[in-house]
Amino acid sequence: MLVPLQVYDFAGGLRIMAHLFLKAQEPHIFGPIRAIVDTGSPATIIGNGDAERMRISKIQLKNLDTHKNPVAIGGGRMVTKVVKNAEIQIGADFKSQLMDLLVPFQSEEGSSCQPTILGVDFMEKNRLKLFFDPINKQSYFETIE
Repeated sequence: MLVPLQVYDFAGGLRIMAHLFLKAQEPHIFGPIRAIVDTGSPATIIGNGDAERMRISKIQLKNLDTHKNPVAIGGGRMVTKVVKNAEIQIGADFKSQLMDLLVPFQSEEGSSCQPTILGVDFMEKNRLKLFFDPINKQSYFETIE
């Protein structure tokens, strides 16, 4: 199965983007998100703006497990909490395996407005290969059977 992605200019360069729907039970969150597909990131992280838009509060996050190490993104570092058993849906046909996501809990200087990132963990967990043609601005995930 091919899972279509978008390619366009974002944050100063050409990026692979996924328009997705996120659901989790604890904390109870759901909503549409635009995420950067980042093969340089080992983890999938909900961006600060998306966390605020979905009204994920510090009170909800307080009871969740803290990720072992601070995450370094864009020259800054942040402490993250782990949202367990989240589901990501891309388009009408692709639903991810339940997986853990990271949510910013405490940002240090330089990481206050980072976007949502689909990391390598998402591709591994869901057995996806990434195709990217920057010349023609085409990209998709291909499922590995």
